[in-house]
Amino acid sequence: MHSQPRPSQACRTAAAVGLLLCTGLAGTASATNLALNKTATGSTACNSNEGPAKAVNGSVGGGNSDKFCSSASSKWLQVDLGSAQTIASFVVKHAGAGGEAAAYNTKNFNIQTSANGSSWSTAATVSNNTASVTTHNIAATSARYARLNITTPTQTSDAAARIYEFEVNDTAAAGEQVVQVLDQVPQFGIYRSTEPTTYTPPAGVLMWKRGTEYARKLSDAEKAKIGDDVALRITYHAQCDPYDRFASAFFISMPKGVAPTVDTPRVTFTDFISPFSDMYQGAKATRVYPDAPMDPYAAALANPDRDIWVGISGGSNPQYGGDACETHVPKVTDPAIAEVGFKYSLALVSTKPFTAGGDPDVISFLSRSDEKDDNITTGTASHSANLGIATLAVSIAGYGASSGGQEYTNTSISVKFNGAQIATFSTKIDCASYEQYSPRGNPGIFRNNNTTNPRSWCPGALVPMRYFDLGNITGKTLQFALGVGNASPWTSDSVYRTSISVLEH
Repeated sequence: MHSQPRPSQACRTAAAVGLLLCTGLAGTASATNLALNKTATGSTACNSNEGPAKAVNGSVGGGNSDKFCSSASSKWLQVDLGSAQTIASFVVKHAGAGGEAAAYNTKNFNIQTSANGSSWSTAATVSNNTASVTTHNIAATSARYARLNITTPTQTSDAAARIYEFEVNDTAAAGEQVVQVLDQVPQFGIYRSTEPTTYTPPAGVLMWKRGTEYARKLSDAEKAKIGDDVALRITYHAQCDPYDRFASAFFISMPKGVAPTVDTPRVTFTDFISPFSDMYQGAKATRVYPDAPMDPYAAALANPDRDIWVGISGGSNPQYGGDACETHVPKVTDPAIAEVGFKYSLALVSTKPFTAGGDPDVISFLSRSDEKDDNITTGTASHSANLGIATLAVSIAGYGASSGGQEYTNTSISVKFNGAQIATFSTKIDCASYEQYSPRGNPGIFRNNNTTNPRSWCPGALVPMRYFDLGNITGKTLQFALGVGNASPWTSDSVYRTSISVLEH
């Protein structure tokens, strides 16, 4: 255990990370969500605090209970708009939109409308969905009731439907606003000792850690494209390294005109793992991850008074004898290719305008921190939320490839806020649905892994970011602790890679 809390690097420079006194950008006219706070009914809920009303409350950021959940044999959600309304589109926010694993996103479903609540017309049918947020434009129709019927609730055998929001809009959903932050930046070897000589970053892109980390400042025009429903879209472009590697997407807030350095504290958006693939795998040489919802960070990213840098931290391991370029006939010798394991692209995607209001402060306690204790205790920070409430964001997963290493297992995590336990969760995740993205993968990682090879992350997937309500934090000094269920000692290379931040509201 830690006998004393370790000071957080972010808390030591909280003013550089906290996004204070942010003013919003003016939003343009947008669709009206006719279902907002209307009467909702549905199949039997998983828990009393996960009823149908949670899917029409306009929120996905209130923690893992801010959703409608149902494990009933017939799963459905219905909303009464109060009177006949013109409906032109629907937006469904699935498990990933609330921070749960994308493997829990609804796979098959349909949406129906009705004038009287008894005779129904099918407006949209969806099969094989994997996205965290789906948008469905339809020919404008008049109806009082809208109904979501869920036929396959997840990507796995899990039987619970998880719907964070069901929006019924009076106009067609807007097209995507895309900010291409990074375009195919190469991931050089994590063990190299010299800077790459075969690649020069584009103007405005910072390259750190010998070609494994990149960041770029958003322009004012790009900030203007940030919407309330902003999400991260990560794309993997396979090259030489066919193995699974850890990476993170992050942002850094800086005073105007000041560039960050490699040591500047940052906030982790999401962690993710590369799939088992290489440049010779055709269509499967590219993996577009499910969009990772970033709406709690919208005000931070759109802040006109700060410079906002967004980036990726990762790395590969090419040229180790056995990678795709080493074994290819003829052998790849061009260093511009052979020294690169794979490439990443990163975009911010929005479909709604940004609306001013709320508190955009984000306090980072830990960001991609390699923890080696059974108890992880952060430093402290004193911040008050403008509206009095806040949400805790936690990402934690085990790593260590040696025999008995933490990446071959999973564990329970207890979450404490100022010494009091507020939640527990398991890091176990079922990797079966991600096997299709790893043509060179080890089947044992993906098949029946919840019983024969359980772990806390999957190749080709996002690492789940979990959210927990903190209630009113006004005037409080904040400190957090995570209790790791796997007792030490661990193998020599084992760590729990951990990110902890607080989103104020």
